[in-house]
Formats: sequence, C-alpha cells, structure tokens
Amino acid sequence: MLSSIILKIKRRENAFYSLLYAVAKYVRSFNVPVIKVIHLPLYYLDYSLRVAVPRLIQICWSIPLFKARCNEVGKNLMLPNGIPLVIGSHLNIYLGNDVTIMRSTLEASKVFDPPELRIGDKSGIGYGTTLSIAKEIVIGDNTMIGPNCLIMDNDDHPINPVKRLNREPVSPNDVHPVKIGNNVWIAANCAILKGVTIGDNSIIAAHSVITKNVLPNCIYAGYPARPTVKDLDKIGESSND
Repeated sequence: MLSSIILKIKRRENAFYSLLYAVAKYVRSFNVPVIKVIHLPLYYLDYSLRVAVPRLIQICWSIPLFKARCNEVGKNLMLPNGIPLVIGSHLNIYLGNDVTIMRSTLEASKVFDPPELRIGDKSGIGYGTTLSIAKEIVIGDNTMIGPNCLIMDNDDHPINPVKRLNREPVSPNDVHPVKIGNNVWIAANCAILKGVTIGDNSIIAAHSVITKNVLPNCIYAGYPARPTVKDLDKIGESSND
C-alpha cells in the first residue's frame, strides 16, 4: 500500500500527488539557517572532537595493545587507523622509532618458527597493505610504503596442485626473505615478491610488480617492473644547474 502511494507521488498522477511531491522535494532540500555566532563554535568543537577522540583511542588503547604484541618497539609509534591485523601468534615484530602503520595485515605462515618482521626508524606502512612473512621481511629507515601493497617472502600456497589440494604449506626451499632498503618509496598497489632486495633511495611506481632485485637510486615501473630512471642523483644535479 505504502509503496503504491510513493509511486503515485513520484509520478505526480494528479494535483494532490503533485502537491505531496513538491512538499517532499522542499523537505529534502531544506537547510537550517546559519547563525554564525552559534554554528562556527560548534564547527570547531566538532572538528576538535574528530581529531582528539581518535588520537585518545590511539594513546590509551591501540598503541599499548599493539606494543604488547610486538617484541620490540621504539619511540613515537603511530597507528592512525587502529591496531593492524596480525595473523599468526608466532610472528616476531621489531619496530624502530617514529614508525607509522596504517590499518594493514601482518600475516605469518607456518613454514619457519619464528618468522620476523623488522621495520626501521621513521618508516610507514600504508592503509590496506599486506605483509606475508614466512621467514623474514626487513624494511629500512625512512621508507614509505603506499596503500594496498602486497609484500611477501613466499608464494602463500604450493605451486604443486596435489600439495595445494591437501592444504600443505609452502616448502621451506620456496621461501626467500625480502629486504627493502633505506629511503625507499613504494607507491600504491605494488607487489613485492619473494627474494627481492630493493636498494636504497629507489622508487617503485604505482601498480608495479617487483620480481627481481632493484638497484639503488632508481625508479622501477611496470609488470614485471623494469628501471625507467637509473640514477636519481643525476636528476637532482640537473635540476640545480
């Protein structure tokens, strides 16, 4: 019954339903008049609460709980979006000073005990990034990892179809640690695969897939990624001339 009336109002079948349509349209577009002396202080109150409440939750809840889960944590840890999801109670986590971790997933496999994640000073992990660790992932100092990246030192599942059907873990021989150097910038939606070492100061362009080692001071892009700029220091020198 009600749906039939709503349909008639939308169609404006006669003068009465047209009037109801006009009233509904007015109600939908109605705005309370702004009284600046009242609403401006309320705006700043709302803004302050939006900033202060999440920060208070970080200080009193997220950071202490996550620190308790880690093996070693430096000063000034920041968790802007809450506690990262840690899968695997045997994962060892070591964090340097001034580390920022957005809401992300830190996943340990069953191959080695214990696998280790090490993140250096002033490095950050972007929102939605997943780190799959069977043995070791090391991230250096001042390194930025963008959102929705995948970094893994293993394939997560066996390549052999029979082993995959039996839900067996990957073979230890198929696990190769990942090492990311200092001052590296990994842009959004990148995949860093097993056995890769990324040299200091290099940049990985968005949506790239890294299957082989990355030289220092380079820009890599593509699928699979290849160097597009081979000496970032020279770029800086040419811009200063």
